[in-house]
Amino acid sequence: MMPFGRPYRMIVTDIDGTLVDMRQMISEQNKRMIGAFQRQGGIFTLATGRIEDAVRHFVRELDIRHPVILYNGGKIVDFGSGECLFEAVLDAGVVRSAIRLFETVPMDAIFYSDRKPWVRRMTPVIEEYMKKDQVQCRVWEDPEFLIRSKVNKILVIRENRDFSAVTEAMRPIAGTECALVRSEPTYLEILPPGVSKGRALKMLVHLLGVDLGDVIAIGDNLNDLEMIQAAGLGVAVENAHPELKVHARYIASSHLDHAVADVIEKFCLAGESRTDARTGGE
Repeated sequence: MMPFGRPYRMIVTDIDGTLVDMRQMISEQNKRMIGAFQRQGGIFTLATGRIEDAVRHFVRELDIRHPVILYNGGKIVDFGSGECLFEAVLDAGVVRSAIRLFETVPMDAIFYSDRKPWVRRMTPVIEEYMKKDQVQCRVWEDPEFLIRSKVNKILVIRENRDFSAVTEAMRPIAGTECALVRSEPTYLEILPPGVSKGRALKMLVHLLGVDLGDVIAIGDNLNDLEMIQAAGLGVAVENAHPELKVHARYIASSHLDHAVADVIEKFCLAGESRTDARTGGE
């Protein structure tokens, strides 16, 4: 019998601070355990705030054949078929308000539309973001096209972690017309109302015909909270936000110490499969 009394059919994990290390690399231990879980019929996928182009190489590297949750729950995409199974967009009024705010109070803000990240200007902070996520931001000439387009989310990056101007400006519409989510210490995301990884996970398991009780969800930050609460087994990594740890049923090792492999070995593999995964099948 597996720990916690049941075998788990599906694992969904966050990427940054959970699956990858500081170099944005997936460890060999993680890859071996994920492969072993997939070979025994398990469903492995990702739930991230990243966009399509920032995730595609991970999907290939891990041979993920099931839909992936993107934009912190704002999209569900099947990379194999290219089909978008779910998409939420911000109201044009919210986009307009954000553009006006960032014209008045200069901040590093990225608007995601048509699978592309758009910025008002390039800065060292934006360049660092592009390097980390391996994407190319585009500079807009006239922001009006964003108001007319589908904007999936807005990411605000503040190295000093002070988002008071944003939260104060968005307070009148937060919760009804948009959601404000901290996905990393220096990231604040403006999302469509009701969007979360937890809600997207519920939609995804319905599409796949999997019971939520058969799912393990792994994360490190507050944008993972609803996801780990919804899953049969909610896991926080050792380096997770303290509040996330309070709600997790299991605390895994750090993302620098192969946390995903730790979870798979403890809860999903038994006997020969575990030995093969540890040794690489040698």
